[in-house]
Amino acid sequence: MIRVHIIPCMLPDEQTRSLNRESGRIYTATLVHHYRIYRQAGKVWLNPMQHDRVLKAFCGPSFLHAHSYQAAQQDFYAACKTAKTLKTSNPLARYPYKRKYSHTTTWKNTAIKVMAGRIRLSLARGHAPIWVDLPQHLATVPPATFRQVQLVYHHATRRSCWHITIDDGIVPQPTSHSGIMAVDLGEIHPAACTNGEHSTIICCRALRANAQHCNKKTADLQELIARCKPGSRRWKQLVASRKRLQAQSAARQRDMLHKVSRAVIDEAQVMQAGTIIMGDVRDIADNTKTEKRLSREQRQKMSNWPHGQLRQYITYKAAAVGITVELINEAYTSKTCPICGTRNKPNGRHYACSQCGYVGHRDTVGCTQILSRRRTGQLAQMVPCEAITYRHPFRRASVVRA
Repeated sequence: MIRVHIIPCMLPDEQTRSLNRESGRIYTATLVHHYRIYRQAGKVWLNPMQHDRVLKAFCGPSFLHAHSYQAAQQDFYAACKTAKTLKTSNPLARYPYKRKYSHTTTWKNTAIKVMAGRIRLSLARGHAPIWVDLPQHLATVPPATFRQVQLVYHHATRRSCWHITIDDGIVPQPTSHSGIMAVDLGEIHPAACTNGEHSTIICCRALRANAQHCNKKTADLQELIARCKPGSRRWKQLVASRKRLQAQSAARQRDMLHKVSRAVIDEAQVMQAGTIIMGDVRDIADNTKTEKRLSREQRQKMSNWPHGQLRQYITYKAAAVGITVELINEAYTSKTCPICGTRNKPNGRHYACSQCGYVGHRDTVGCTQILSRRRTGQLAQMVPCEAITYRHPFRRASVVRA
């Protein structure tokens, strides 16, 4: 398994800035000269593998390690490859064009050496290496498992951190359990789980509140930015405040999603599930404005719903314990009555059938219908269980109001 461990960086701020500025200079030089040759040579697209010497001549000498030098250049072409892939689904996607004043510095395994609980990061010949003290849980890791080290600047804390990538070589073995657990992803309750005998609702309303708070404060800052002259001191201060606000919100969201996904995997192990079935909601926000299916407020909620990030966290955490994850069509699972099969529009968190009078929790109805579709191929073949547990993996600290 490949894991990324984040530890604080104790280097002086000036040294971390100089390293990332040098990576940004190399990235920008590669970008500028690549497009210059593309225009002047008749749309000739350089290949980083075949034109390595040409690319290095663009950027000039550097105090970074040779492979760190190449990593900054390769990041530009990796961004081009991502943009090319995105253009198939989004024609408005653009190739990288912005110059970078600062860029993440990367050390590959050829520039990493582990000795006595410390990492030695090499620079160019004639420059002293960088030493990083490893925490206790990484000091005993075999040196051959270290694959990559990155110096990343976090806007939320205004500090740099080390991102250490380790490949322990352990291949997870499939679990011996054969049960099935259905998961219904939601915008209010992130996940509702059931195996047909018991249901658990993972509650985290702070996740939506965090997104709403970020949107509100971003709008306030954007209004102040619009009143300033672009490039002025006040304009730069407000833009930096907006970037920090969004970074802090993203960090809180990432923390909550990790805790929610861990709670889902814990429930799967308690229910002795070998397979997790999740409703496929990847296209739930497509064409909602053109087809006038949702209001403006609802569209904003859908755009803030991080279901893709949560699905990714659940998938890799499940793979680490040998559980497989499958996606299934979740159309009408929350609207169909589990007793008579009538479609009704739920009101809030409650589901009430106008035909047979059934009343239940909306999320338990949804995850039970997903399980019914997986087992029988049809909806309304299983009755939601009455035993429901509410689990709060994240609790926001109490706020003292004046």
